[in-house]
Amino acid sequence: MPIVLLILFALALCAAMLLLWPLALWNRYRVGTSRRRPPRWLTRLNAWLLPASALLFLGAMGVTQLFVAHAFVYAALGVLAGLATGGLGWALTRVEHRPGAVWYTPNRWLVLALTLVVVARVIAGIWQAWERWQGNVEVLAAWGPLGEPAGLFAVAGLVLGYHAAYAVLLQWRLGRWL
Repeated sequence: MPIVLLILFALALCAAMLLLWPLALWNRYRVGTSRRRPPRWLTRLNAWLLPASALLFLGAMGVTQLFVAHAFVYAALGVLAGLATGGLGWALTRVEHRPGAVWYTPNRWLVLALTLVVVARVIAGIWQAWERWQGNVEVLAAWGPLGEPAGLFAVAGLVLGYHAAYAVLLQWRLGRWL
């Protein structure tokens, strides 16, 4: 009986996560596009830790390359695309400063585009898992690079590279006012 309750609890938890995902995405978009006043310590911490995380991610993908084909290449291309996107995001960020205070507002369209890329990759990952479970590997092969599992690493690299570049450039841009 306790095992059945545990299974039901796990299923209920999965269903709740699935049902709350659109709300979480909307909240992520809303927070990601809001006007913010950056704390000095957090801005500096992000400027150091996010690039370190990107390097650690690439190192982990080097090891993952032994088990998943093209993992490092896709991750590196994703990080490079993310760095370029972070530079674009930095250029499109609106900064307001007054004596003793500074605020910044990220670009809405870029935040929306990144959110939609992550949503599309999650849906594609579910589709890939379904096709693999059904044994339709030839369907995945027809999609080329989009049908490979390493595509997940490319999107992760894109998001991580974006945030790393954005944090470093934001610290550089706001440093004189913080």
